[in-house]
Amino acid sequence: MGIGSTHRKRITTMLKHMGKTIIVHKDFNSEEATSFEARGMNEKDEQSSNQVIFQFSEQLDISVDSVLQVKGSRDYWRVTDTEDIFIDNIFISFDVRVEKINSVGKQTRPTKSLGTIFNLQGTHARVNFNSNDNSVNISHQNTENVFADMRQVIQNQIQNESDKAQILSKIDELEKSVGTKEFLTKYQEFIGTTADHISLIAMFIPYLTKLLDS
Repeated sequence: MGIGSTHRKRITTMLKHMGKTIIVHKDFNSEEATSFEARGMNEKDEQSSNQVIFQFSEQLDISVDSVLQVKGSRDYWRVTDTEDIFIDNIFISFDVRVEKINSVGKQTRPTKSLGTIFNLQGTHARVNFNSNDNSVNISHQNTENVFADMRQVIQNQIQNESDKAQILSKIDELEKSVGTKEFLTKYQEFIGTTADHISLIAMFIPYLTKLLDS
């Protein structure tokens, strides 16, 4: 399985476990208004803390000026740009950049809270799981810290001992392969092994992806 296929599998798995029902409004607040629903997820862009992106696993009919809304939420997001993401000629995701608006379509200040978002910046960023007191400090200053943090999350959050042992073993293999030709293979095996627990390791994936290019 190549890098493109690996990332495609990661996106579809994350949407399965972390996705939400997104209402897509067309011709928002007009007499011609229509809407449809799709499964997606929203998060902050790593490159800009004020930029929110919705991701979908399919190429949808969403155009600039459409309005997105997480079902059950009172927040509205106007589409400012869309992009089909491909890696190795394989479609990965449909990314939609948005700006927050109010119910009458006027732009508001960007929100600082988007629910379950893993946007880690700085040394020892704090992460809390499901509001329980199981938070951990995440330090992405060096590779050693990242793998130590992953082990801590797996140890604290997975109850099934068999799953825990298997994932910890894959983390060991992945860490040992950093900087070698084996890293891609070990990364793919790690993603496959953690598919049922993707929400726990989602915060680490951007960093691990960067190691593919190192």
